[in-house]
Order: sequence, then structure tokens, then C-alpha cells
Amino acid sequence: MKKIEPVSPAIGKDLTPRIRDFWTRRVNAERIMGRDVTVHERGDDGYFHDLEAQRYRSHRHLLPWITAMTPGKTVLEIGSGVGLDTYAMAKHGLQVTAVDLTDVGVATARRRFLRHRMPASFLATDACHLPFPPDSFDYVYSFGVLHHVADTEKSVHEVHRVLKPGGEARVMLYHRHSFNEMVHRILRVPFEEKDELCPVVRRFTVNEARDLFCDFSKVEVTIEYLFGEGYGKLFDLTPRWLYDLLSARWGWHLMIAAKK
Repeated sequence: MKKIEPVSPAIGKDLTPRIRDFWTRRVNAERIMGRDVTVHERGDDGYFHDLEAQRYRSHRHLLPWITAMTPGKTVLEIGSGVGLDTYAMAKHGLQVTAVDLTDVGVATARRRFLRHRMPASFLATDACHLPFPPDSFDYVYSFGVLHHVADTEKSVHEVHRVLKPGGEARVMLYHRHSFNEMVHRILRVPFEEKDELCPVVRRFTVNEARDLFCDFSKVEVTIEYLFGEGYGKLFDLTPRWLYDLLSARWGWHLMIAAKK
């Protein structure tokens, strides 16, 4: 049985190509621990319906986090994948620019937006080297991505650089002191795919997350998401009040709101 991914892998020159290759082959949100989420062809409306239904059913805290952003403002999404949250932000009235490391993610999202005549800009690029001038965006949004990049600290510096003064970063990072971390350590199952180690899966304590965002003027960290549908019936049968209570201490998602 494979070992789980290290908490903080070494940064190397070959890391970004390996990350790109993994997420090109393992397109995010299409599978949950080896199980396909949809039978529809990638990019079909049915494909997006199935992926969004699963994502927001399991990530019940996510849409409120998105809709808390002010419509009409500019937002850069880092690690947009096939554009599920991108679409939600655009429907909410945000002016969206979305970047992803993979060409397949950018192409899939762009086709949907063009088909439905939704405005957004898409670009394939690296979160550690964003091709935007300083002070460009009102928001920077990144959900479950910066812990997968080659250099998380450098990517957070990039987030700070491209934000306008007074702008806000909304970033989710994995929580090391979590129920999910404990389960994976006991079962020795990789985090992103049960049969392959992801090149980078960093996990942080609350204090470590605050330290990453030390350049920001104000940082708030809340904890969400005890576990998702990958846990099968346990997710369905856990009472919501108990799930929320445990999530606030042992959840897998560090929800970081940081003002520049």
C-alpha cells in the first residue's frame, strides 16, 4: 500500500511539470477516490451539471463563501480547473479572470463560457509566476490549489502582489490537524487519488497558515469540512449539527480571508 504524501515536499526544478502532468491526467472534480462523478463527455452540459451537483452538495460551505464577494468587482481565480467555481462567480456578477496550470482545464472551462456567452478571461499559467501587474484585482480566489503548487509561499506572495490595496484574498488550504489527515495516516491512502501519490499535497496548521499570510494587514482563518462524499454513507448519516460542530475544530479546509 502506498504511503501518503509528505506534509511539505522539497521544492525542485522538476516539480511544476510533474504537478501539471498529474492534474492533466487526473482532472480535478471528475473523480472521487477512484469513482467517476459523471458518465457524460468532458465539457457537455450534463458533465458540468453532475460535477457541480457533487461539489456543492459535499462542499456546503463553498457557495456562501463565493457569494460573499461583492458583485461587479474583479476577481482572479488561481487554479480554476474546469471552471466550476469560475462559473458560479461569473453568475454572481464578478468580473472573472481564471488561471490554471493545465491546458485541459482552461480549454474545458473556456468552451463552456463561450457556449453560454458568459464573460470571463482564461489563461494557462503557473501560480508561482502570475503574468499580471501589481494591484490588479479586487479579489484573489483560490480553493484547494495553493497547497498543490511547487512553492506555496511564493504563490501567496504573488497573491499579495496582484491584489489592489484593500483587496481581499479568499484561499483554502488543507488543515494538518484534521480528522481527514488522521484517517489517511491510519489507512495509508493517498489524498487525491487512491492509487497514485499527488506530487504536492502540503498541509498546514492554523498558525502556519497565518504565517504564510503575514504580509497582509488582516487575516481571518476558519475551519470547515470534516469530510466529504468519499467517506460514503458516513457523510450521509452524520447529523448536520454534529458534522458542523466537529468541522469547526477538526475540518480539512482552512478558509483564509486576508486583506491587503
